[in-house]
Amino acid sequence: MKNKPILQEILWLLGCIVISIIIGLCIFGRTLYSDTIDINLHDTYFVIKKRHLLIFFFIIISFFVYYFKEFKYSFCRKIQRSFIFFLGFILILLASLAVQLLPFFNPNHNINGWTIYPPLSIQPEINKFEQNFIILTIISKAILILQVAVVAMMLSVTYRWGKSKAQNEN
Repeated sequence: MKNKPILQEILWLLGCIVISIIIGLCIFGRTLYSDTIDINLHDTYFVIKKRHLLIFFFIIISFFVYYFKEFKYSFCRKIQRSFIFFLGFILILLASLAVQLLPFFNPNHNINGWTIYPPLSIQPEINKFEQNFIILTIISKAILILQVAVVAMMLSVTYRWGKSKAQNEN
Protein backbone atom coordinates (compact mmCIF):
# COMPACT_ATOMS: atom_id res chain seq x y z
CA MET A 1 0.00 0.00 0.00
CA LYS A 2 2.87 2.39 -0.70
CA ASN A 3 0.98 3.90 -3.61
CA LYS A 4 -1.97 5.07 -1.51
CA PRO A 5 -0.30 8.29 -0.17
CA ILE A 6 1.04 9.11 -3.63
CA LEU A 7 -2.41 8.56 -5.17
CA GLN A 8 -3.97 10.80 -2.52
CA GLU A 9 -1.52 13.61 -3.28
CA ILE A 10 -2.14 13.27 -7.01
CA LEU A 11 -5.88 13.55 -6.34
CA TRP A 12 -5.32 16.65 -4.18
CA LEU A 13 -3.27 18.22 -6.98
CA LEU A 14 -5.93 17.36 -9.56
CA GLY A 15 -8.55 18.90 -7.27
CA CYS A 16 -6.49 22.10 -7.06
CA ILE A 17 -6.18 22.17 -10.85
CA VAL A 18 -9.95 21.74 -11.28
CA ILE A 19 -10.65 24.53 -8.78
CA SER A 20 -8.15 26.77 -10.61
CA ILE A 21 -9.88 26.16 -13.93
CA ILE A 22 -13.31 26.84 -12.40
CA ILE A 23 -12.14 30.11 -10.86
CA GLY A 24 -10.50 31.12 -14.15
CA LEU A 25 -13.74 30.42 -16.00
CA CYS A 26 -15.76 32.40 -13.45
CA ILE A 27 -13.50 35.44 -13.76
CA PHE A 28 -12.74 35.42 -17.50
CA GLY A 29 -15.56 33.38 -18.97
CA ARG A 30 -15.05 31.72 -22.32
CA THR A 31 -12.04 33.90 -23.12
CA LEU A 32 -10.05 31.50 -20.98
CA TYR A 33 -10.45 28.95 -23.78
CA SER A 34 -8.93 31.27 -26.37
CA ASP A 35 -5.21 31.22 -27.03
CA THR A 36 -4.50 34.47 -25.19
CA ILE A 37 -6.29 37.06 -23.10
CA ASP A 38 -5.86 40.62 -24.35
CA ILE A 39 -6.10 43.48 -21.88
CA ASN A 40 -6.34 46.92 -23.45
CA LEU A 41 -5.17 49.71 -21.16
CA HIS A 42 -4.71 53.20 -22.57
CA ASP A 43 -3.47 52.26 -26.05
CA THR A 44 -1.31 49.47 -24.66
CA TYR A 45 -2.15 45.83 -25.10
CA PHE A 46 -1.11 43.30 -22.52
CA VAL A 47 -1.29 39.80 -23.93
CA ILE A 48 -1.38 37.06 -21.31
CA LYS A 49 -1.34 33.40 -22.17
CA LYS A 50 -4.11 31.45 -20.48
CA ARG A 51 -1.73 28.92 -18.99
CA HIS A 52 0.05 31.69 -17.06
CA LEU A 53 -3.20 32.68 -15.37
CA LEU A 54 -4.06 29.08 -14.60
CA ILE A 55 -0.59 28.49 -13.15
CA PHE A 56 -0.96 31.58 -10.96
CA PHE A 57 -4.39 30.47 -9.72
CA PHE A 58 -3.07 26.94 -9.18
CA ILE A 59 -0.13 28.15 -7.07
CA ILE A 60 -2.31 30.32 -4.83
CA ILE A 61 -5.03 27.72 -4.37
CA SER A 62 -2.72 24.75 -3.85
CA PHE A 63 -0.57 26.66 -1.32
CA PHE A 64 -3.56 27.43 0.88
CA VAL A 65 -5.15 24.00 0.38
CA TYR A 66 -1.94 22.22 1.34
CA TYR A 67 -1.33 24.53 4.30
CA PHE A 68 -4.74 23.94 5.83
CA LYS A 69 -4.74 20.24 4.90
CA GLU A 70 -1.42 19.62 6.61
CA PHE A 71 -2.28 21.73 9.66
CA LYS A 72 -3.89 18.74 11.38
CA TYR A 73 -0.75 16.62 10.85
CA SER A 74 1.52 19.28 12.41
CA PHE A 75 3.41 19.39 9.11
CA CYS A 76 5.26 16.14 9.86
CA ARG A 77 4.93 14.68 6.38
CA LYS A 78 8.02 15.48 4.34
CA ILE A 79 6.63 15.60 0.78
CA GLN A 80 3.66 17.79 1.71
CA ARG A 81 5.84 20.12 3.78
CA SER A 82 8.31 20.46 0.91
CA PHE A 83 5.44 21.19 -1.44
CA ILE A 84 4.19 23.95 0.89
CA PHE A 85 7.64 25.57 0.96
CA PHE A 86 8.10 25.31 -2.80
CA LEU A 87 4.69 26.84 -3.53
CA GLY A 88 5.27 29.54 -0.91
CA PHE A 89 8.54 30.64 -2.48
CA ILE A 90 7.03 30.66 -5.97
CA LEU A 91 4.04 32.66 -4.69
CA ILE A 92 6.33 35.27 -3.09
CA LEU A 93 8.33 35.51 -6.33
CA LEU A 94 5.20 35.97 -8.48
CA ALA A 95 3.84 38.61 -6.10
CA SER A 96 7.15 40.51 -6.35
CA LEU A 97 6.91 40.44 -10.13
CA ALA A 98 3.31 41.67 -9.97
CA VAL A 99 4.36 44.70 -7.90
CA GLN A 100 6.94 45.57 -10.55
CA LEU A 101 4.23 45.63 -13.23
CA LEU A 102 1.88 47.97 -11.36
CA PRO A 103 3.30 51.26 -12.77
CA PHE A 104 2.27 50.13 -16.27
CA PHE A 105 -1.38 50.33 -15.22
CA ASN A 106 -1.13 54.05 -14.37
CA PRO A 107 -1.90 55.98 -17.57
CA ASN A 108 -0.21 59.17 -16.35
CA HIS A 109 3.00 57.53 -15.26
CA ASN A 110 5.74 58.38 -17.72
CA ILE A 111 7.97 55.32 -17.98
CA ASN A 112 11.30 55.39 -19.81
CA GLY A 113 10.48 58.54 -21.72
CA TRP A 114 7.24 57.29 -23.24
CA THR A 115 5.04 60.07 -24.53
CA ILE A 116 1.38 60.03 -23.63
CA TYR A 117 -0.97 60.98 -26.47
CA PRO A 118 -2.90 63.20 -26.51
CA PRO A 119 -0.57 65.52 -24.62
CA LEU A 120 -1.58 66.39 -21.08
CA SER A 121 -2.21 70.03 -22.03
CA ILE A 122 -5.18 68.97 -24.19
CA GLN A 123 -6.69 66.64 -21.60
CA PRO A 124 -9.38 67.93 -19.26
CA GLU A 125 -8.43 69.13 -15.79
CA ILE A 126 -9.79 66.03 -14.02
CA ASN A 127 -6.99 64.69 -11.90
CA LYS A 128 -7.12 60.99 -12.65
CA PHE A 129 -3.55 60.52 -11.46
CA GLU A 130 -4.56 60.68 -7.81
CA GLN A 131 -7.39 58.18 -8.31
CA ASN A 132 -5.13 55.70 -10.11
CA PHE A 133 -2.34 56.27 -7.60
CA ILE A 134 -4.65 55.45 -4.70
CA ILE A 135 -5.93 52.28 -6.40
CA LEU A 136 -2.42 51.13 -7.31
CA THR A 137 -1.23 51.88 -3.76
CA ILE A 138 -4.04 49.74 -2.33
CA ILE A 139 -3.22 46.90 -4.73
CA SER A 140 0.51 47.05 -3.96
CA LYS A 141 -0.18 47.04 -0.21
CA ALA A 142 -2.55 44.07 -0.62
CA ILE A 143 0.19 42.18 -2.47
CA LEU A 144 2.65 43.08 0.28
CA ILE A 145 0.19 41.80 2.92
CA LEU A 146 -0.17 38.57 0.91
CA GLN A 147 3.60 38.15 0.87
CA VAL A 148 3.86 38.76 4.62
CA ALA A 149 1.03 36.28 5.25
CA VAL A 150 2.75 33.62 3.12
CA VAL A 151 6.05 34.15 4.94
CA ALA A 152 4.25 33.95 8.31
CA MET A 153 2.52 30.74 7.25
CA MET A 154 5.83 29.23 6.13
CA LEU A 155 7.41 30.19 9.46
CA SER A 156 4.53 28.58 11.32
CA VAL A 157 5.07 25.41 9.28
CA THR A 158 8.72 25.41 10.31
CA TYR A 159 7.89 26.05 13.97
CA ARG A 160 5.19 23.37 14.20
CA TRP A 161 7.35 20.82 12.40
CA GLY A 162 10.29 21.50 14.72
CA LYS A 163 8.03 21.33 17.77
CA SER A 164 6.51 18.01 16.72
CA LYS A 165 9.95 16.64 15.82
CA ALA A 166 11.27 17.57 19.28
CA GLN A 167 8.28 15.88 20.93
CA ASN A 168 8.82 12.70 18.92
CA GLU A 169 12.50 12.53 19.94
CA ASN A 170 11.66 12.76 23.67
